[in-house]
Amino acid sequence: MTETDSDLNSVLIVDDDPILRAIVEVFFQKRGVQHLHIADDGNSALEIVDEQDNKIDFILCDLNMPEMDGIQFLRHLKDRNFLGRIAILSGAHASVVKSAGNLAEAHKLNIVGTLAKPLNIRNLEELVGQLETPSEQANPVAPVLATVHDLKTALMNGDVVPYFQPKVDVATRRVNGAEALARWLHPQLGIIGPNFFIPMAQQNALMGLLTECMITRTIDLMAEWRQQNFTPKVSVNLSAETLNLIDFPDEMAARMAAAQLECASMVFEMTESQLLVRSSMSSEILARLRIMGFGVSIDDFGTGYSNIEQLREFPFSELKIDQSFIREASHDKFARASVEASTKLGKHLDLNLVAEGVETEEEWDFVAKSGIDQVQGYYIAKPMPASEFPGWVQEYEGRVRRQVRQSG
Repeated sequence: MTETDSDLNSVLIVDDDPILRAIVEVFFQKRGVQHLHIADDGNSALEIVDEQDNKIDFILCDLNMPEMDGIQFLRHLKDRNFLGRIAILSGAHASVVKSAGNLAEAHKLNIVGTLAKPLNIRNLEELVGQLETPSEQANPVAPVLATVHDLKTALMNGDVVPYFQPKVDVATRRVNGAEALARWLHPQLGIIGPNFFIPMAQQNALMGLLTECMITRTIDLMAEWRQQNFTPKVSVNLSAETLNLIDFPDEMAARMAAAQLECASMVFEMTESQLLVRSSMSSEILARLRIMGFGVSIDDFGTGYSNIEQLREFPFSELKIDQSFIREASHDKFARASVEASTKLGKHLDLNLVAEGVETEEEWDFVAKSGIDQVQGYYIAKPMPASEFPGWVQEYEGRVRRQVRQSG
């Protein structure tokens, strides 16, 4: 179940330029914003935030302001546990704006984009339009109503299930894999996305149970698909707890054999943060998984501090470049350089290279020119229920074949 986010009802504009404020005020008035607040510095903006009891949907904030600059303002928003969406507006150097965005994310603020000065109203239109597009996470009240006990019960009852997001070969445009992504099918609240229940599982020692639930259901589905001659390679995320289970490789090999599946048809993904503390046990587990034929992937590559060291220490077969670099590569030199360096390194190490989060044709073209092997993201398809995946692949590949014939 999906739904469309409601239009922005309450907006705060924070900028000391009266002309820009007037332009942006008219922009939001035309979009029907009911409660529009204006502030020319951080102190005035904080007063408005407090008066509205944090109930502001969206803040557009300049960085360079008198008395209290935008970075200080963001820190005060963090102290108030502000949950609304924020966009940064600035004429400062791109590296300064980038650092401000990174700080805001470190503060756990909901940064949705950055805009350069002088303001291009089309860029503002595009950013705000993205806030009003259909959201994958279905029910916004779920985080308030669902509890840890509910999650544990759901895991025990099999109500947390894999949805599958296709991976497409860049050269052939054929689907050659998928990632299994967890979705909670709540009987009253509908589909609950991972942004809510993954942190809940992490904070309440449920990640091991979640991993087991996802692996079990994924193997069952792969066995069903094999009966239909549908045999995609599937990636499943591993929890850090799994790397302490010394018998895990043997158990996985036995389960795959019982389901008449090749070990090579499953890839285990781990983020760099799960591997920060290297141990002989985790190294042994990953090495044995590779010996048995399983794939081992490092996810979100480029977002941590010791990725290259991880590539040397652990036997990865795949490298997934983080979506933030893919998304920003067209306009951010650092992001572009990071993708190019990661691709070059991965090629030298004979790793399968996957670009995450590809959402536009521009991003696809950049990835294709970079020499990346596979693409995953909304440009291809959103994660979908297992029941829809085989049919979607058949329809997609038929469409690709028709396009090839027409172009030939």
